Amino acid sequence: MESNKILIIGPPECGKSTLIEKLIDYYTDRGISVEGFMTPEIREKKKRVGFYVELIPSKMRFKLARIGDYNQPHRIGKYSVFIDDFNRALKMLGNLNKKKANIVLIDEIGKMELFSIRFQEYVETLFQSERNVIATIGKNFNHPIKNYLLTLREVVLFELSHNTFHNISNKIILKVPNNNN
Repeated sequence: MESNKILIIGPPECGKSTLIEKLIDYYTDRGISVEGFMTPEIREKKKRVGFYVELIPSKMRFKLARIGDYNQPHRIGKYSVFIDDFNRALKMLGNLNKKKANIVLIDEIGKMELFSIRFQEYVETLFQSERNVIATIGKNFNHPIKNYLLTLREVVLFELSHNTFHNISNKIILKVPNNNN
């Protein structure tokens, strides 16, 4: 199977996570194995108060960030970032996925996630591998790992916006192999 590395870049709330959810459904409906993680919002009374890390395909959840002071060494704005929990999720992801899936989906490679050295190493190793990878990446930040990924020749970059959502999802589906070989 040809290796594909796809990065989906865009501003917050442009549909990156929705696109990953659509791709998960598309591939799993066709019997194509996927693994990775998403970072769904934690909502209370219709307000976003944090983020989980949700493993694909197990749907196991770990805390990534929460509004408030939780005595964590890392913060992004009003969010405390729970790197130990995130690292446990990464370890669990490795344990659950001994049989390598056809496609690795990551939502997202962002500021919070990149506080984890383990995650930085995981991303670098993944993008150097022969695996098929589809990942979202935040647009409005700078980090050495992001800069590294954007320089890789094998990476295909899609810039997502509300206007380009359907066109890009179709292009990604065509780009990544649709078989279980």
